[in-house]
Amino acid sequence: MVRIRMQRFGRRHRPFYRINAIDQRTRRNGRVLENLGHYNPMDPDESKQIVLKEEKIKAWLDKGAQPSDTIRDMLGKADLLGPKMKAEWEADRAINMNRGKCKGAIKRIEAAIASLEKLEDDADVTSFVNTAKKSLTLAKSTLSPAKSADAEKAAGEAEAALAGAQKAAAADKPAEEPADAEAE
Repeated sequence: MVRIRMQRFGRRHRPFYRINAIDQRTRRNGRVLENLGHYNPMDPDESKQIVLKEEKIKAWLDKGAQPSDTIRDMLGKADLLGPKMKAEWEADRAINMNRGKCKGAIKRIEAAIASLEKLEDDADVTSFVNTAKKSLTLAKSTLSPAKSADAEKAAGEAEAALAGAQKAAAADKPAEEPADAEAE
């Protein structure tokens, strides 16, 4: 099968990529079937960073060439993909966006757990910590299927547990302070 993928050139910390049609079994810098453009991420002018030979790319795609994931993103943004491949690209992009939201929710839950563990030293908030850890487990299970709504719900539960623990810790502190004042 023919792949449309990038071939790296340039020196260290100054990459330059050629976009080529290459046999799938060929190594990255192996024999090229046809040059289809280039990508220079170091060019300060964003309009000159990606140069694509649109007619040649469309011809290779019509012949059945499969773009790599990075090239598929470039071609999708340049509107060079066929309707079926574009629908797949948009679906994959939506899934990746949802996974990003799930990862953000997981970070929020981990931050809530860290705050709860700090509170745990001062007050008895074990039940709140357990609730937050269950929410973390639930959020991690939503990462693979990219269910961002469930992850956000779990993050909300963890943040509610943190708020409840903070209220409980605040309620315990004023009761202790007058007792200390009476002892003096």
